[in-house]
Amino acid sequence: MSTPTPVSELDERVVQARNPHRFDGGRLGHLVNVLCVAAVIGFLLVVSAGRVDHAPPSWLIATVTLLPYLLASGLGSLFCVWVFLPDSRVPPFLITALSISGLALWGPGWSVHDSSEVGEPVRILSWNLRRLWGGPDDGGDAVQCVINAIRAADPQLVSLQEVSADDIAALSKVLDLDCAHTTYLPGGGSSKGGLASCTLGGDWSLRSGGAQSFSDDWRYVFSEVERGDVVFNVLTVHLHPYELGMRRWIEVPRHGEAVQQAQSDQTALLLERVAKFADPTLVAGDFNSTRDAALHVSLREHLFDAWEMGGVGFGGTVKLMGVAPLRVDYVYATRDFTIHGSRVPGVGCSDHQPVVSELVLHVP
Repeated sequence: MSTPTPVSELDERVVQARNPHRFDGGRLGHLVNVLCVAAVIGFLLVVSAGRVDHAPPSWLIATVTLLPYLLASGLGSLFCVWVFLPDSRVPPFLITALSISGLALWGPGWSVHDSSEVGEPVRILSWNLRRLWGGPDDGGDAVQCVINAIRAADPQLVSLQEVSADDIAALSKVLDLDCAHTTYLPGGGSSKGGLASCTLGGDWSLRSGGAQSFSDDWRYVFSEVERGDVVFNVLTVHLHPYELGMRRWIEVPRHGEAVQQAQSDQTALLLERVAKFADPTLVAGDFNSTRDAALHVSLREHLFDAWEMGGVGFGGTVKLMGVAPLRVDYVYATRDFTIHGSRVPGVGCSDHQPVVSELVLHVP
């Protein structure tokens, strides 16, 4: 007596008979689909974990840093699976799900973008100058390269990181800068690296400015900028690096968790202080982290990211290992501002590209 054929196999034979060219890979295809689903779920879990963990392990830091590239690789891999398993419904479904996730994560935001808004125009440039060592890409004079780039961008405000008092003096000989400067840590001479908040030209003037400390000795610059009766604050920051004077991305596995915790603590303190300000505020600088880290989720809950609301494209400001663009430099603003546009000029004066944001400050 023969064994009855299972219903599932009969159904499969019927489908195959009706469409002899159908190919979904059989059992191997089923296994591949299961692995693809598991990989997509793992990707989404990493995204979720990175957004809430303020002191993640080193592997999660590295993974969150590379999320856009992992997404692109995943989409490419799923497309290849679909080519080899054209009749499987799983790959197109996963491609759609990942594409929607990518748009939700990195798509442009429009909620505060309105070119018709009327108010006080504010153009700010934020730039890590790498203390002007090593010279520009063309082997010329680093100071002149920076001067030319700032002139081309024509900002009214300039937030600079990894810049010494001597560097500011050299730039100010040519540019009409009025700056508040501090070294990263107390002490040190005029050649030590630090931060500066500057006005450029006569549109806005520096009302006051100076060093402020986080809960440790690490500093940022707080300044007040004015024009007539209109006043707003500018905070120039450079969050805790992975290792001063070393390639910070190589250092992630060694002490990434502690650095991320320090950065998150600094961000929390910044937000606490911004919440107490009566005047509108801009926060600009090098955050040493990509926008998918938990600290940026916290920042976007209270401020808006000028690039996300006004930029076009990826907005990379540094290149990982000289190849993969990453966005680690930001301009954040309180809701007293709206954004008209953001751009990243392609200049080779530093290992960072500047960020230039065009904003409008609403005056009651």
